[in-house]
Amino acid sequence: MRRQTFLYFCVALFLVNCNQNFPEGALIISETDTSYNEDILSVTKKIQKNPSLAENYYLRANAFYFQKEYNLAIQDFTTSLQLEPKNPLYRYRLAESYLEKDSANYEEASKQLKTAIQIKPDYAEAQYLYAKLLLARQQYDQSDPILKQLTQNPDFATKAQLLRVVAYKEQRDTLKALAILDKILIEDPNNYDATMQKAMFLMSSDLELAAQYVDKALVIDEFSAEALYAKAYILQQKEKFADAEILYNRVIKINPAHVFAHYNLAVIQALFDNHDAVIDLCGKILDLETENYKAHTLRGYAFEQKGNKKAARMDYQAALNIKPDYEQALKYLKNLI
Repeated sequence: MRRQTFLYFCVALFLVNCNQNFPEGALIISETDTSYNEDILSVTKKIQKNPSLAENYYLRANAFYFQKEYNLAIQDFTTSLQLEPKNPLYRYRLAESYLEKDSANYEEASKQLKTAIQIKPDYAEAQYLYAKLLLARQQYDQSDPILKQLTQNPDFATKAQLLRVVAYKEQRDTLKALAILDKILIEDPNNYDATMQKAMFLMSSDLELAAQYVDKALVIDEFSAEALYAKAYILQQKEKFADAEILYNRVIKINPAHVFAHYNLAVIQALFDNHDAVIDLCGKILDLETENYKAHTLRGYAFEQKGNKKAARMDYQAALNIKPDYEQALKYLKNLI
């Protein structure tokens, strides 16, 4: 019995010593754990053979990333950096993982990107992502110098210019934004993103010219949900509702989560008193976005037209719970008898 106890103790001690070979905080997975796929288990075997090799944690982190297991990817990227803290690629990929999470950690991503750029000043991918992050945080003065620098890089010039367009658009400097777009389209007439951006700028001022740019975008990419939606919206503005409806349905087929296509299709159905269709479409919108107050209001209107005042009142109130100053819902609720 004492010998058996001693044997158990040795096995436990051996396992502890094995674990101690792993870096602190490392993700330890059994190579026989079938809850992970073959890609993960394959790299895990390599990690167990050599727990101090950073590249293997990096490779497994990439596998987790592409499976959208971002927390696990972050843990493995962090371990790879613990072993090789001066590797800019590992920091860049860790930053990407932080930004992909539902609750994106901008501060940590920013820290990793800045460090990656300090290690490798000509790291264009990291510079571009960092500028994009700064732009998302509306830090225009900090993002623009980086984007200007990237315009000298052939691989990033157009992408950097397009981000500058977004920045100027957000700052309501339409003239500068359009000037950059026109320059891009002169150099690259078939650039899809610049073509669509130009169409969006023209949407409120020249619908016919906007339609021409949207048609051009569809020639470049006939399956673009964005361009199909824009064309449908233009047709809706022209009161060509049957044609718009066809295109909105195509958008939804390509992208079932396209909330705006669902909503505008519901608006068209409401115009023709197809209240059941409105209720169905608004229900789909609310499945995608529970706090869509416009969908609540439109569905409430459809319920009211069908004589279901109780359901209408509930939807109007739900809309106002989300946006208390939404005038349409306030008006409908006030007039509900």
